[in-house]
Amino acid sequence: MTGFALLLALAAPAAAPTHAAGAAPTPDALMHADDEAVRRGFTRTRKTVPLAFQGSFRRTAAECGTESDTALVIGPTSIRIAGKEGAGKEGDVQEVRVEGPRKILVTSIYEGGGEVWEKTETLLLGREGRSIAFQLDTGPYTRVRCPAN
Repeated sequence: MTGFALLLALAAPAAAPTHAAGAAPTPDALMHADDEAVRRGFTRTRKTVPLAFQGSFRRTAAECGTESDTALVIGPTSIRIAGKEGAGKEGDVQEVRVEGPRKILVTSIYEGGGEVWEKTETLLLGREGRSIAFQLDTGPYTRVRCPAN
């Protein structure tokens, strides 16, 4: 009888982790799940921006540490681009397609200047990760990584 109970316990599916009712997973938890799914080869599509692409960026290293209309901040689930006189835009990441170790396609819903729109952008990472560029029709919009505080 004890052997039967042990067999039954081993055959039962493991309990899946649950979230509190109504609580959404944190951006870090989403990023970890995305990393694991990509690592295992399940998908190339994520809900978060890979860590290598995240950070604070400016047009020049001299602008780092200051508020600037060239500021770009990329987080796991958001992209914030500063603008003149506070007219920046902030995007909520909807989907990230990994094209390679230094290239991703990010679809975000942006809001700024009283408007809301969806946009898919190609982001390219510099060889040592010290710069990032949005590939635009008019050419690259490149920014340098600011040191972490």
